[in-house]
Amino acid sequence: MALPHLHQMIVNGDKTAFAQAMTAGADVNQLDPVMGNSPLHIAAQQSDIAFAKALIESRAFINLQTPKHGVTPLMVAVWHRKPAMVEFLLQQVNTNIEIVSTFGLKAEQLIDFGAVDDDAFANEQGQLMHQLFDQYKQGLAERQAKLAAYNLMLDTELADEEKITQVRQLASLAEINTTSPVTSSGNDEHTAVMVAARDGLTQSLRQLMALGGDQTIPDHYMKAIPLHKAAYNGHADVITVLADYPGFQETLNAQGPNNGYTPLHDAIWHGHTEAAAVLLNAGARIDLKGYDGKTPLELAHEFYYQDIIDLFEDKA
Repeated sequence: MALPHLHQMIVNGDKTAFAQAMTAGADVNQLDPVMGNSPLHIAAQQSDIAFAKALIESRAFINLQTPKHGVTPLMVAVWHRKPAMVEFLLQQVNTNIEIVSTFGLKAEQLIDFGAVDDDAFANEQGQLMHQLFDQYKQGLAERQAKLAAYNLMLDTELADEEKITQVRQLASLAEINTTSPVTSSGNDEHTAVMVAARDGLTQSLRQLMALGGDQTIPDHYMKAIPLHKAAYNGHADVITVLADYPGFQETLNAQGPNNGYTPLHDAIWHGHTEAAAVLLNAGARIDLKGYDGKTPLELAHEFYYQDIIDLFEDKA
């Protein structure tokens, strides 16, 4: 089977040709046409981390799942019993151990997949990899425990009024703009500001912004910023708060890299008339097109949102 050139260089162990290809701009996320493996999937079979390190430094997708069986590079490393590669991949900030393959297993569950009981060396490798995953999970828990403001925003037992009181009482807000770990929680790489904007916690959000909250930090899933979240969920009052603080003008017309939508697109997409009105009044551009080729007004026409169409006519 013929592999793409970058894949084959890794198989051949040809670091010189590989380095030259990388310098020339080789596609680090190209999939082979048979199994859908990326170069990082191939590199993950290696004991030497050199190829994997170079690929990740060149923005290879660390959690990329193959189309056929849905395995990630980390799963490949575990399955092929490469503890050094597993350790290296677990050291990367965006590694997600919660991803499930198409056959229903996570990376850690592949440690003992197909293992023979009397294979002493395999069992030793398995124990080492179990320890690596345990250490990784402990590190995640310790990271999350330190995110006081973020954890407070996620507390569903407290009303917004109660949260704002507790924000003021926090001994340290050094982590206020620190993003949460990647854990498939639905809140991956969210800041406290992101959660407050998404969930409509207007009072807490204003307090966080007054304390130096950064509204330009994107999340993990869509690389959306807080203004996208607020608009998507129709939180017009949140948009009004964000407009009072630095970063609003920089993100007012930000186009999300997943679909090319601006916050105004996001508000219109789900029929949030009030949120759309606030954005239009703030000067949101109406000429930008999403990846579907639609301007905000064209999106309003597509979904028959007459109230929003009227907003544009009022602005004309």
